[in-house]
Amino acid sequence: MGAGGSAGKKAPPSPGYPEPADQKPVASAPSSAASTGNPVAAVPTAQKPPPAPKAADGEAGASQVVGGTWTKPSNTGPSPEDAKVVEEWKAAGRLVEMEGVWCAVPYKITVIAAEGTVEASEAQRIVDEVFGETEKTFSHFVEDSEVSQLNRLAKKTLFKPSPAMKQVLSAASTMNRMTRGAFDPAILPLAAHYKKTPAVEPSSDLIGYSKWSAFEITEEGVTKQHDSAMMDLCGLAKGWAIDEMSRRLKDFGFTASYVDWGGDIKVSGQHPTGRNWTAAVLEPYPLNGSNEPEKAEAEGKQAEHIAHIELRDGQAIATSGDYLQQLLDEKNQKNRCHILDGRSDKKLVQISHHSVASASVVCSSCMLADALATSALAVGETSVRESRKLLEIFTGHALKDPVTDFLLFSRLGPRVVRWRPPGSEAQEHRELRHTSHEEGAHVVIVGGGLAGVSAAVEAVKAKATVTLLEKEAQLGGNSAKATSGINACGTRVQKAHGVDDDVRWLERDTFVSAKGGSSDQGCVSMLASKSAEAIHWLIDELGIPLSELSQLGGHAKKRTHRCPPKADGTPVPVGYTIMQHARAAAMAIPGVSVKTNSTMKRLLQKTREDGALEVCGVEYADANGELQTLSCDAVILTTGGFGFDHSDGSLMKQYRPDLVGVPTTNGSFANGDGMRFGSEVGASLVDMDKVQLHPTALIDPKDPLCHTKYLGPEALRGSGGILLDQQGRRFVNELDLRSTVSAKILEHCEEYHIEGSSEKGRPWSWCVLNPECQQKFGLPMLGFYKSQGLFEEVSNGTVGLAELLGCEEQTIKDTLAEYASACAQKICQKTGKTVFPSKVTEKDQSFVVARITPCIHYCMGGLEISPSGEVLTRKDGAMGKRSKIHRLFAAGECTGGVHGGNRLGGNSLLECVVFGRIAGEKAAAINQKEQGLLSSGTWLPVKLREIRDTDEKYGHNTAVYRFELHGSMQTTGLEVGRYIGIKGEIDGDTVTGFYSPISRPEDNGVIDILCRTDEKGGPIVNLLNSMQPGSSCMMAGMGGVKLKQDSTTGGFTYQGRSIKKLSLLCGGTGLAPAVQVVRAYVNMISKFPEQMPTNPGEGGVKIVYAAETHGDLAFITALDQLKERFPQLISYYLVLNKPPRGWVQGIGFVDGDIIRQRLWFPGSEDHVCVMCGPPIFEKIMCANLAKMGYNRDQYYSFADPTDC
Repeated sequence: MGAGGSAGKKAPPSPGYPEPADQKPVASAPSSAASTGNPVAAVPTAQKPPPAPKAADGEAGASQVVGGTWTKPSNTGPSPEDAKVVEEWKAAGRLVEMEGVWCAVPYKITVIAAEGTVEASEAQRIVDEVFGETEKTFSHFVEDSEVSQLNRLAKKTLFKPSPAMKQVLSAASTMNRMTRGAFDPAILPLAAHYKKTPAVEPSSDLIGYSKWSAFEITEEGVTKQHDSAMMDLCGLAKGWAIDEMSRRLKDFGFTASYVDWGGDIKVSGQHPTGRNWTAAVLEPYPLNGSNEPEKAEAEGKQAEHIAHIELRDGQAIATSGDYLQQLLDEKNQKNRCHILDGRSDKKLVQISHHSVASASVVCSSCMLADALATSALAVGETSVRESRKLLEIFTGHALKDPVTDFLLFSRLGPRVVRWRPPGSEAQEHRELRHTSHEEGAHVVIVGGGLAGVSAAVEAVKAKATVTLLEKEAQLGGNSAKATSGINACGTRVQKAHGVDDDVRWLERDTFVSAKGGSSDQGCVSMLASKSAEAIHWLIDELGIPLSELSQLGGHAKKRTHRCPPKADGTPVPVGYTIMQHARAAAMAIPGVSVKTNSTMKRLLQKTREDGALEVCGVEYADANGELQTLSCDAVILTTGGFGFDHSDGSLMKQYRPDLVGVPTTNGSFANGDGMRFGSEVGASLVDMDKVQLHPTALIDPKDPLCHTKYLGPEALRGSGGILLDQQGRRFVNELDLRSTVSAKILEHCEEYHIEGSSEKGRPWSWCVLNPECQQKFGLPMLGFYKSQGLFEEVSNGTVGLAELLGCEEQTIKDTLAEYASACAQKICQKTGKTVFPSKVTEKDQSFVVARITPCIHYCMGGLEISPSGEVLTRKDGAMGKRSKIHRLFAAGECTGGVHGGNRLGGNSLLECVVFGRIAGEKAAAINQKEQGLLSSGTWLPVKLREIRDTDEKYGHNTAVYRFELHGSMQTTGLEVGRYIGIKGEIDGDTVTGFYSPISRPEDNGVIDILCRTDEKGGPIVNLLNSMQPGSSCMMAGMGGVKLKQDSTTGGFTYQGRSIKKLSLLCGGTGLAPAVQVVRAYVNMISKFPEQMPTNPGEGGVKIVYAAETHGDLAFITALDQLKERFPQLISYYLVLNKPPRGWVQGIGFVDGDIIRQRLWFPGSEDHVCVMCGPPIFEKIMCANLAKMGYNRDQYYSFADPTDC
């Protein structure tokens, strides 16, 4: 490509010079230590240059992705146009490439200047300077290097390391501890032993001092515990050098760089074309093939790439592999790798088809990535599972520079494991989904806040065209006014701050806050599961610097993301900043047409051929006030709430008349029009009476009755500010939920009295911040509020504070002393507060004080939506009593069912991004090429939408997994009785399971499967348990009994015969098909009452279910519920081989007598018997039915449909 290097592909050392520790040829010695990096050795630079990169900015050697279903990556890396851009930049002097060899290892470095020409000599100077420092400090091949001096010291002699050495030693200690010894830079003596006698077992004494604990590292320096102890820091030093080069090049002023030394890479900035840099991971050589790159190239073999990894600004990738250095253990006739497992046995890793042949790790520190790639190879001798488990530890908050991606390769299969963030869809699955719908759908989005823009961006990415209507003069809405921040769990930002958080905690906190309302489990799970992806999307795609964290009330973790302050300390308003970037994106993206000053008047509908209604467009008033009609394929409502509307007939008067006249933080545009228009076409409204009062609206003493108020940020309380009533007493945990704090103010505080007037304001309280609180809140932001007259300064300590509050000073002193004591004890017995961001005491001499009052801030209620952003109505359908309004979607504050009774602070912007993006993509994919997704039997990707625990409904250890079809209006295309296959990969192994859907064939957009979630569900349960909403797997339609339903009469047919009588013969865990058939039968009777048998002998469903023990019975609760509703239609009989005491039903095995008595007998033309269970069970039952005179076409076996 010309603007990259090779990542992982390493050249062999030159003859006569020290050999890199992880690159020794087969005939030479193993690497020292478990460090895979190249040692730093002094060698000439006249070496063969690295091979030219292929189809990427660089190559990362040693990996692949498989498991029986792996295919080569579709992304071929940079395009030919990229090469032209690179050459143009070179010609203009803005891009310079430097190539060479240092310490026997090739390097290739690309640097880019912002404008003008690159100072090539300065770039080379920086590179050479770092190379020289690296060699002088870390090369144990250089006699007077710092590490060599340390290795020669006698034990107990203190060695004072340089800052660079100290940094690397600290990282080595961290890696050794966290990998439990797998990474051990102190095994240089052991490596020397293997070099001389590779087949001889090392002595226990040698093993004893060839470990990191043989060195003691303190603040004062390093001491050895054994004279012969030595360390090899090359596994970290190479990465340190790459990190250091990247940092110094950036500090010098180069806007972008691509630093590649021996296949380990770090990037800054972006490629000249404006995209992120890429690295192509190389496929390891097979065990029976060539291990030498030169020989492979001489034989005409081309390097194969197994993945293209995108590297963002500041990211690094390091690769460790076994395929360039293999040692023959002649004694045991085994090939061994140059890597030593630093744990107990200290042996060279044996190479096999099962072992990890390559490990690539991505994080922001190349030094740590290199160490972790080595460690993954060290622990992966028997399988990729151990390597995966090790690296997953580092994807969390364990490191300041967490692992953001990794790729593991094993030759068996071959098998590849690549890390995927929880709840994320595989990229190849997303790409395949986007080929299944018609391109060019026209999507109309009404509302230009964050939800609307998020929807627009994703709709265009899914190949739609978008018209965005906004009734104000510019985009923004209430999103631009948000001040608290945006929540998310498990983000890169949290990990960098050492915050341990995941979906469980955010879900829990959201549900706790939502008590008293209709908080849909599926929507909340989707919100939490996609939260990290939402933050990363804002950072990576919209360029919003959400690098700061705060902890708001109601949160168990620090997870509210904000923008960092300016260099002078001035705070950056998060909502306004997000909308600045969002506006720019909406205006710049081709395919988005923005119409401002355009107000929607109504939704348009039309009747489909099947008689159902669907949305087909909008009517709106344009900027000139003229009515316009806009036809489209789908509409997304992102119109916001109704927090400002107090007009006659307003939603506030209709649902919360008690709040009419209460101040608000909302703009005048928040009048709930989207909710009204949705309701007019049949949308369900939920939680409309749930209106959130924000506790800290700021009262302007000059205009205390003003209807619209400044919002006092959540950070007032989050920084440690305390609330006092008019007598100077605390009355609430300031970090409690907004609803709780608001309620306490209304309950404990007095109404606002206006001097010289009988008119009164709402109850209010004082908000008090001492200097520590002020500093944490941000002095520049505080200065803004002071300039508006909303905060007053108090000097003279509690005397001045009491004077301003108009209360007794002793009360103030007692209150603050009590609070200081609570801070020290970390709990306030009075209010239950346990988090104290700042310590406010009676000894503080200065304060700033504001008057605050609860005001209308947010509407939790609105249009009821599914987790896919589909607007729902109250009708029978796939979602119980709810079905969707076709072609209508919604996101943001105009929706309900997410926040319940009280929104958790920081969840509003998150909701906009998560459901805006989902709705945008779903609307763009509304026109599918195939109406029935699964009818062809082809394996296709599907996304998990929600998981519903069903222990009470269907029995212990059961759950319903709901998957999304590709289109909101698409069906499965499966008949009743057909089953589906699900497959995915765990540690590179493909696992497959088969299920009968319990959703109906006519259901749109979803497919539900009911399954056991314990070990009795089979290996596929491990895959399902590993998935979160948003995760993807593969699904295909399979065979089955194929009961067809007449759309006119509703009746079932089988092989052309009308079926009135159904017998279901089930065994083991095979009851799910029976549940599907029974549900379909009941639904048919409900929709077509004329199909109801007039007497018990004319039709119905009879079930016999056999199992070994009572604990093996599954889904019995479901049958009980159906039997209770339709006792004349449904009956079932249980047979147990090992029944419990007191059992009153069948015992032993299903025989002819049980069939005669409990199923439809004899067989008839209007009857079919469906068997489902273990193959041996079905085979025996087929034989029994045949002996009893049933015709062959009167029974069906899933296990053997052709012979039975």
